[in-house]
Amino acid sequence: MSYDSAKVPQLFKGVQWRSYSVNLDMWGAASEDVTLYLAEQGVDNVVYDPVDRSAEHNEGAIKFIMRIGGAHSVTLSNVLSVIPSVKDRDAVLYYSKFLSKMYAPVYIGVYEGDNLQDYKEEVSKRFRVISITNDMITAVNEDR
Repeated sequence: MSYDSAKVPQLFKGVQWRSYSVNLDMWGAASEDVTLYLAEQGVDNVVYDPVDRSAEHNEGAIKFIMRIGGAHSVTLSNVLSVIPSVKDRDAVLYYSKFLSKMYAPVYIGVYEGDNLQDYKEEVSKRFRVISITNDMITAVNEDR
């Protein structure tokens, strides 16, 4: 199967992926383009999306991640910028942390034009922020 490269957000193209790892794609949408792209990188992408995926799919995704002891990485691509409430954004960050292994990287991207610095403080309440570039916050889960 092939994917549409134009439908793979830049966030995924800017990461040096570790082969044989599992990524949890929070709010990963209905499209399989990211999953197919990551498969080419040797990464098993598990999508959780309460809007675009069924309850059965999401339950299976969470059970799988918990069975392996947490995801090796987590991606939040254009997620925080569409959630208006700070409390709800914090909940997403909390669950991202809960579902990731210790020292797992978390890659956060926002829509073009949004300022990643606006989210740094919120992210740093749950993770240690490693870097902020023009298009991505990279953070790490330092405790469980």
